[in-house]
Amino acid sequence: MKRILLSLVVCALMAAPALALPSLGWWQEGDPGTTHQTWHFTPGYVGGVVGSYTAEPEVVANPHPTGVEATIYDAVPAVTWDGITKFTSTANIYVQLEIWNYENPNAYKEIWVDVWSSSAPIVTGVTAHDGGALTFSWTLLPGQGDADFGIRIVPNPWVEKIFFTIPAVSGSATLDYIHADTICIPAPGAILLGSIGVAFVGWLRRRRTF
Repeated sequence: MKRILLSLVVCALMAAPALALPSLGWWQEGDPGTTHQTWHFTPGYVGGVVGSYTAEPEVVANPHPTGVEATIYDAVPAVTWDGITKFTSTANIYVQLEIWNYENPNAYKEIWVDVWSSSAPIVTGVTAHDGGALTFSWTLLPGQGDADFGIRIVPNPWVEKIFFTIPAVSGSATLDYIHADTICIPAPGAILLGSIGVAFVGWLRRRRTF
């Protein structure tokens, strides 16, 4: 019995880091349960026409088979791609990030986004929408470190769409770079059940050896 309790304690301690509240930079990019993508808007990764573009990330870790993409558009339309690495517009630039989860839905997911715009100091109008697979609630988290903003989604869905706006300042808006990191946090109950299962299997194996 003591061995079983000891095994449970060890498993619980091993699972404790997964219950922490992570943010951009708190975990290693590419760890299990995480995704990482950066958009530099270089040739070969951008498609569309003036007013509405789609862009694939140049750098991706743990990609979902469905893929990840950004949609860049303008209500005017006026947003244009310079064919090198940047979007410009004489009005607001609207961005939608569609991010699929590799993990099954569980407790919650955190998404941290860093945006570089040479025209606007901050992004505005951040919202999260159900990707059609699971209804969720979300909370906007203040930016920290390199992240402009974070979003916590409960429960962790299959896919979510993140919207934000780059406001035109003095009649100009630019979008140069996007970096998004995500992490899926397992439900505490699932971790506990998994720990119990591991301990029980170990106990059965020990019994069979005697």
